[in-house]
Amino acid sequence: MSDDLHQLLSEWFENEQIKREKLLEKYPPDVPNSKCQHAFIKGINIENSFKPSVGDFLPLFETENEKIFVWTYEKDNYSALISKVEPGIKTKPFWKTVGSLINLSQSYAEAFEGIDFESRLEYYWIYYFSEHTPFSDLVFYNLTEMDYPFIHNGRIIKATDLSRLAPVIELLDRDDKCYTAISLLFSSFQIHYCCLICELGLSPIKKHESHEPELWEQADFITKMESAIVQACRCAESILGEPPNTSKRNRILAHKQRWIELVGIDPDSKYERAETSYWDFYIELFDTLRNPSAHSYGNIHFDLERKRTIDAQCFAALLLRGYIDKHAKPYEEALEALRFNRELLSLVDDSMSTKMTKQR
Repeated sequence: MSDDLHQLLSEWFENEQIKREKLLEKYPPDVPNSKCQHAFIKGINIENSFKPSVGDFLPLFETENEKIFVWTYEKDNYSALISKVEPGIKTKPFWKTVGSLINLSQSYAEAFEGIDFESRLEYYWIYYFSEHTPFSDLVFYNLTEMDYPFIHNGRIIKATDLSRLAPVIELLDRDDKCYTAISLLFSSFQIHYCCLICELGLSPIKKHESHEPELWEQADFITKMESAIVQACRCAESILGEPPNTSKRNRILAHKQRWIELVGIDPDSKYERAETSYWDFYIELFDTLRNPSAHSYGNIHFDLERKRTIDAQCFAALLLRGYIDKHAKPYEEALEALRFNRELLSLVDDSMSTKMTKQR
């Protein structure tokens, strides 16, 4: 290699390095940071019956670490949720994103219907966000060209639909026990679905009959049922803990009293689905259902019935509902705790849904 060529290559590499450093300085990748605090929340679109104009950027609610806004970014198109995140969140051990709080609260309110392994709200980070910047001019940290056409895909809801979730959102944000429990039951239903409304007899008409796997379906069902049982059991355990030593009466009595305080259910009352008491099913869940499912030792759990899986999921769901009912704030208190924008909520028209925007 000639000296001249070597010199040219050295200069080229040096210039490229300078460009990369300037690019990293302008667009630092350790988001969120001071230059990238806003995220577009994909998976939810807000309909426009509250009559917004293009460019409106209205606060909706907030948690300790995030402020959620409704951004009307385009003429005659649905509005979006934008999160403004405090960069200090990176110093905390765990971040319950508002996206996860909304997703879990919606799933709980809808009895975990229609969820799958893609059921989540995604954060797409925006550098130097301004509500006045056209959407096509935004610079994203983690949005690829392949994903760009689909970023607007999502469920269409009203701002008031989110406000109705306020008691559960606030509880999940405040209470790690509840957040863990609902996350585990959500996971159980992702793995193995059943209709809670039908299985718990909450509707006079049973629209979704559950059935045992046919002979040719068993191989596909067994591992899903085992995993769903383990997650449902973990949900119950996150609320109540493990059963005490059954030979120690004082511990049993104390545990039962704690049970009533936590979920408001008498453990000695009847769990109708399993035709036994809640307490006896609780013991059975750990000893008979969970242990063979969690520790197979290479054996196929061929005698597992789907009914027992559904029994476990329904049991966990009832405990979760009891815990939420006992510990959630009343609706008005939850709205206040999350600082919901009542003025915006008052503008929503529940009798219609539109993507039309108001002319300025």
